[in-house]
Amino acid sequence: MRSGMVSESSVGAGGACAGRAVAPVGEMNALDRALARVSARGPAPFMVGHVLDFPAESFTLDALRARVAERAHGLAALGVAAVPGARAWTRTAPPDAGLHVGGEARADGRLAEATDAALARPLPGRPAPDRPGSGLLVPGWDLRLLGCRSAGVQRLCFRVEHAVTDGVGAAHLLAALLADGPVTGPYPYRPVPGRSSAGWLRGQPFGRPSVRRTVPAGSEAVPSGPAAMAYADVPDARLRAVAARWGVGVNDVHLASVAGALAASQRRRAGRVRDLRVVMPMSVRTGAARLAPGNAALPAIVRLPCGEPRPERRLADVAAQSLGHKESGLREGGWRALCRVPPRLLGRTVERAGFRLAASSVHLNGAYRVFGASLLAGGVFALNSPGMLGYFSLTRTAGTARVTVVHDPSLAGAADLPGLWVAALDELAAP
Repeated sequence: MRSGMVSESSVGAGGACAGRAVAPVGEMNALDRALARVSARGPAPFMVGHVLDFPAESFTLDALRARVAERAHGLAALGVAAVPGARAWTRTAPPDAGLHVGGEARADGRLAEATDAALARPLPGRPAPDRPGSGLLVPGWDLRLLGCRSAGVQRLCFRVEHAVTDGVGAAHLLAALLADGPVTGPYPYRPVPGRSSAGWLRGQPFGRPSVRRTVPAGSEAVPSGPAAMAYADVPDARLRAVAARWGVGVNDVHLASVAGALAASQRRRAGRVRDLRVVMPMSVRTGAARLAPGNAALPAIVRLPCGEPRPERRLADVAAQSLGHKESGLREGGWRALCRVPPRLLGRTVERAGFRLAASSVHLNGAYRVFGASLLAGGVFALNSPGMLGYFSLTRTAGTARVTVVHDPSLAGAADLPGLWVAALDELAAP
């Protein structure tokens, strides 16, 4: 296998850890290397991706392939692979739009089923078919186009190996690959000088917490697959209005609504409710590293106060935890601590992680158009880490906020959770 380096301009938070000197060009950080090991040992690669909706019949598959063919070669993260045991990115065969970009027959009446099938397909990732014996790998990403006239949408499903990038990085990549013009994308991370804490090491998410703390009452703890996706949309202005009313951040409202949804689901399924611990990725991707290959996110633990019956108290609890994370220097110190963990050890801890639920928030805060079509809504796909039962994501576009739950079948009542999230949001909006 031939090894190569990505361009120096593309190396940033994904290639080096905050607080260190700039890494040699092409170096993977400890988390990248650990995720490469996890993917290689599992039945399928560990993936992350985005589902984006546009108005029906906005563009053709041929036009999409032409744009990808034009732009993919200039995006370093789409032309490298994370090979287990390697310290640097391995250059792959050039991206092939014919291989990486595909479409399905019209999904009228079955968009949900077609989306789940697209997200379950094997990723490209084998020796280049046009260069037998070369040892070059096919890049591990794909893009599927789904059309559904009855739902009024045309859907794009983008997936990439998680060892190559994280959810925020995938959002930047997809915008650079497809958008008509520059898109601001998720907010960049801005390190706070002099702020640092080693507290992440004491509360890091790679232990083995009890099932009672991580699995909703009435659900099973063992994933059974394959994953499915459910979602609900609300106006983004409504979400921002709730946050402004209570003087908290939008992500605090999201997490409090997740707590309310899980409380209602547990009460409905088991007749009892318990607080739950979830993993929340905190991005450390700077603006300069928005398109850099590699992961730049620190997993943090949030306790969801599901047992608190009053919605305003749930919100206050979550907001206090968020403020504590921000003011403690946990993000700065934790990222440096994570990067010092040997990749082999980090990979083992990821594989035996006891956490079953995760929650994230991404803001696509740009004028996002593809072939003149406006982005209607989007969602994040991420689930197939070891033991994961459900992944809640809030993806905000110019006018729509979509809560998506990618879930394993063993998470009982998961398809109802987006609707319960909206009901919990309504409680916070009520006078």
